[in-house]
Amino acid sequence: MQSAFAAVLLISLTVSAGAAPATELWSATSRTATAITGDIALSPTKLVAAGKIFPLAVAADVEAFGTSGGPKPARIMRVTREVNPVLLRGNTLCSPAARWIALYRSDGGKGLTLAVFSGQMQPQGEDDPSLCATYYYTR
Repeated sequence: MQSAFAAVLLISLTVSAGAAPATELWSATSRTATAITGDIALSPTKLVAAGKIFPLAVAADVEAFGTSGGPKPARIMRVTREVNPVLLRGNTLCSPAARWIALYRSDGGKGLTLAVFSGQMQPQGEDDPSLCATYYYTR
């Protein structure tokens, strides 16, 4: 049951065979997102924040990730090329450079959380010591 729930929750980030990756537009809602990334565009292959591109690849879909509000289904994205561009107001997405981004939905798919990590190893939850920042968005 949880696997089906995770699949439905993350389906919009899944690429269909032969189809171009769908890009989702999200509006910054948290103070952190507003100050650093602004509104974003997200697809299975990239995150665009403040006009800067972070190349991504799907690393894993997990059924229980996060600690804030309890474990939830998430998609773990690997940043495929080390980039750490300056975004809004002289900020960066993560310091040092982001290596992993965990994505999970809330509010029936209308909310999106990006938890950004700098560690070498794939994070297992928000309590990972390499957590840089958490950003919140809505549609």
